[in-house]
This record gives sequence, structure tokens and C-alpha cells, in this order.
Amino acid sequence: MEFLYLSPEFPPNFANFIFQLDKYGANVWALGEANFYDMPSRLRNAIRYYVRTDLTSIEAVEKALEELLYAKAAMGTPTQFDLVESHNEIWLGLEAHINRILNIPGIRPEDLGRLKKKSAMKQQFMGSGLTVARGERLKDPVHGLALAKEIGFPLILKPDEGVGAGNIHKVTDPAQLEALLYRLDGEYFMEAFVDAPIVSYDGLVDRDGRLLFENSLTYGDGVLDYVHGKDTFFYVERHIPKPLIEIGRQLVETFDIRRKFFHFEFFHPGDTIMPIEINCRPPGGAILDMMNYSVDDDLYAAYARMITGRGQASVASDKKFYCAYVGRRDRSYVFSHDQLIKRLGDALVEFGENPKIFQEAMSRYRYIIRSTNRQKLLKMAGDIKRTKA
Repeated sequence: MEFLYLSPEFPPNFANFIFQLDKYGANVWALGEANFYDMPSRLRNAIRYYVRTDLTSIEAVEKALEELLYAKAAMGTPTQFDLVESHNEIWLGLEAHINRILNIPGIRPEDLGRLKKKSAMKQQFMGSGLTVARGERLKDPVHGLALAKEIGFPLILKPDEGVGAGNIHKVTDPAQLEALLYRLDGEYFMEAFVDAPIVSYDGLVDRDGRLLFENSLTYGDGVLDYVHGKDTFFYVERHIPKPLIEIGRQLVETFDIRRKFFHFEFFHPGDTIMPIEINCRPPGGAILDMMNYSVDDDLYAAYARMITGRGQASVASDKKFYCAYVGRRDRSYVFSHDQLIKRLGDALVEFGENPKIFQEAMSRYRYIIRSTNRQKLLKMAGDIKRTKA
């Protein structure tokens, strides 16, 4: 198995994919933006050959690929790649381009519209008979002002193709909207603001699109709230509601997701489940690790077994624990870190400082806790987030 991995250095916990691919016999070749010797030694040792390049430049990437292929030939390994993967949404287009120019099985540039553009996703959702928030891709400012009259305020403006909460605006009145519309750069999507809980349906599918793992998150607030300063909080559910499973599985089939992790987000007002967007990647940050903590198993290893065909690709499905992520910022809290260590005991399974690029949305520090009881979990999360008056 000749495996090309994009951006092995980020996010840091995704190095576990490379460790497991190496363990199960894959030759892992890599392109990234980090200095090779700045990466941990264990990661360096699991990569056969690495080329540092600018992943935002197609020309630079193609030159780096030439170097990799030359190295493969010089080392006596097969002069092609069987698969290319990044597990990071930002490089999905690059993955598609490499697949096309090197004739590697996987997504192609023509697949990107339905997988990355929110306007195309919404058309797919509606075509599947699902309830969605009213919204359209903007043609120009005049169209935006007219559409806002139909949708009403508040509303959301977000890039038609984007990751996370970057450049998302909650708009509350016509004056704010007009000011924004005349300075937006790129394609934008306007959507009605929905004041409802947000949940996810996540998982892993094999090469034939069969589900190997299912998961659901419940968010305390929206990502935009976290970017604006709220402490981040969400948790892995032990039991996924049947309607969410049904719609999630339907969308896996509709979008023809294969050999990938996925992360779908939904509004959940009352009994209604309204799709927001899909992502063909693992959920970000430490969420994959939380999924592992919830089942006491290893999704990194399951992925590697599925890709290499070595051993059973299955992973435990019984959620033993609710597992929560609680973020803390640089503010004054009722309980110090040392006090929390004592209060949480074995329920605290991970603590650390997030990479700077994550801190706006995910808070500076992460506490990952788990419990078999939802109320106990929520109580512990409240203790972590409680600030001084």
C-alpha cells in the first residue's frame, strides 16, 4: 500500500493516522508545510519520505510530487500512489487535483461542488425531501438586499465554500447587511438564522460506502458563539436518536461517501432535523479522540485496517460513556486547574493547550471528561466553565 498523506503535521492528533498506517504495513509518503525536523521523531520515523511545500500552490505541489515520485523510484518502491488523503477539509480540493493528475481512485475536481459548496448541499438536501433553512447563494448586493426581505432578520451570511466559523456574520438589520454586502470578497451564501440546538451525525464508511462507525455530538452553542468568546462545550451522545440515524444514513448514500470519515451538522428544533452542511472529513480538533474515549476503541486503527485490508476494519459501536469537551479561556474561574484535577478524578481523560489556530473557536485549554451518566457529565462541565462573579 503506497499512501500519500497531505499535511501530516496538522492537526497534531491526526499523526495517529500515520502511526497506524505504518503499523499495518502502508508506506506513507507525505507533503506538508512544516519543517521536517520540527515534527516529532515518532512521526518522522513513520514517514518514508517527506517533501516540504506550499500546499496552497498547485505549481509547488506538482513539483513536490515529482520529487516524491523520483524518491520512490530511487528507493525501489512502486512508482505510483494507491491513495491520497489529508483528513482536513481545507485540502480536499488538493486531494481531488492529485487524484486526477496521477489517476488515483477517489474524489475528482468535478465532485467538489456538491461536497464543499453550501448552495449545492442545500439543493441535495431539498432534493432528498428534507426540511432546510431558507437560503440562496448571493449573485450581487442587489440580490442580497432583495433576498433579505424575503428571509427576514436576523440572518446568516457565510462563504459558500468555507470551513468552521471563518467569515460568518450574523446580521440583525438592513443597514448592517448593506454595509457587509458591498465589502464581501468571494461567493457568499445567505440563510435564515435558526435559533435551535445543533447536533451532528459523524462516522466512517468503507470503500463500498458501508458504515463502520456512527456518532453524534450535541453542541452547547453554535461555533459563532464560541468565536465570539463563549467557553466551548459539546459532548458525544451515548444513544443516537433514530430519526437522526435515518437522515444521516440517507445523506451518506445521497452524497456517495466512500472510504472516508464524515461530519454532518443539523439544526434540531423540536422534533425536526434540518441539515446545515456536510463535511467529508473527521470532525475537527479532539473530537475523534473523544469518540475513541466514548467506546474505548481506536478509530485511527480501524481506518488503517480498512485502508490496508489488514485485519478487521470494525470498531466498537457500544457507547460506554458520554464524553464532553469543555474549553477554558484566559479568564477567572471558580475552580483552579489543580482543584478541578481533584474534583474530576478519573472522569478527566485529557487536558491540554490547543494549537493557537484552534483557540478562537475551541478556547485556549481543553478538558475532556466522560461519564456513564449525562447529568453527572453536565454537572462536571458546569464546574469547569463556572466563572467568578
